[in-house]
Amino acid sequence: MQATQDERNLAIIAHLAPLVGYFVAIGQILIPLVIYLLSSQPFVRAQAKEALNAQISFTVYAVVVGVLCFVLIGFFLIPVLAIYIIWTMVAACLAVSRGEAYRYPGIFRLLA
Repeated sequence: MQATQDERNLAIIAHLAPLVGYFVAIGQILIPLVIYLLSSQPFVRAQAKEALNAQISFTVYAVVVGVLCFVLIGFFLIPVLAIYIIWTMVAACLAVSRGEAYRYPGIFRLLA
C-alpha cells in the first residue's frame, strides 16, 4: 500500500531532524523519537525509527571525530562526516517523498 502524502511528510520531517539539531540540543534525536512514539502509521514509524538510529549513530560518530581532533586526524574527518550526513539525509528525503522506505548505510541499528 502506497504511503499517503501526510505519512511521507512526517517521514521527511524525521529525516530532516539534523537541521533542527543545530539549533536545539539533541533535536536531531528528539524529533524522530517523538514522531516514532506518537505515530500509529507503519510507514512513518519505520522511517522515524530508521532516522532515529541514524541520528544516534551520527552523534556517536561526531563524538569520536571530536576526540580524534586531539590527534589532528579529526580535523580531516569533520568534512567527510558532514558530507556523509548531508548526502544520506537528502537521499532519505528523496526516497520517502516517493513513498519508498530508506535504509541508511553504515549505521548502528539499536532499535530493531
